[in-house]
Amino acid sequence: MTSKIFVEEQQVIEDSFELGVKIFNSGFRPTFIVGLWRGGSTVGIYLQECLQTLNITTNHIALRTSYNGRRDYEAALKTPNKPISVHGTQYLLDTLNREDRLLLVDDVFGSGRTLAAVLEKLTMRLKRNLPQEIKTACLFQRQSSSASVAPPDYVGKTISSWVTLPYELQDLSLAELKTHKPAFLTITEQNALALPSSFYYESS
Repeated sequence: MTSKIFVEEQQVIEDSFELGVKIFNSGFRPTFIVGLWRGGSTVGIYLQECLQTLNITTNHIALRTSYNGRRDYEAALKTPNKPISVHGTQYLLDTLNREDRLLLVDDVFGSGRTLAAVLEKLTMRLKRNLPQEIKTACLFQRQSSSASVAPPDYVGKTISSWVTLPYELQDLSLAELKTHKPAFLTITEQNALALPSSFYYESS
């Protein structure tokens, strides 16, 4: 995995709105949107706002998983059976029912294991209250994805590179920070803050 694309916030906004319209045009009317922290929660906010503006009112919340970026993804390729933990489901367990129409949202679909882990936990815990209609959406789907689970129902764009989102700083080299996140370096320098050497991730 050598190439990266750096996505600007405006692109995330516009692509999310396009994805929202795609979901609307499909006829699916979610009653509940769950964004997967971190990136999926950002996309989920834009989707919720887009759908609400189109008169689709939804409940919404973010869930956190143990997945933590590029290094976790690369490690998972070597140990695909390592479980992914899902946190923060209590509100869903208290609120969801069979009549709900649930939309699960992530930023990037690669192996599919994160969405699968969320679905597995909700299925196990909700039992009879599991919504009968569940759809998945992602902003980006990796073209080289070796996913062993079903692809998302809604995809914004198909890509072949690793995506670096606007808020991401870790796992970047100093050169990448200088090129794509110069404001962060300026702020740290103005405040005389030294970054730890372990912060920099030299891409292969």
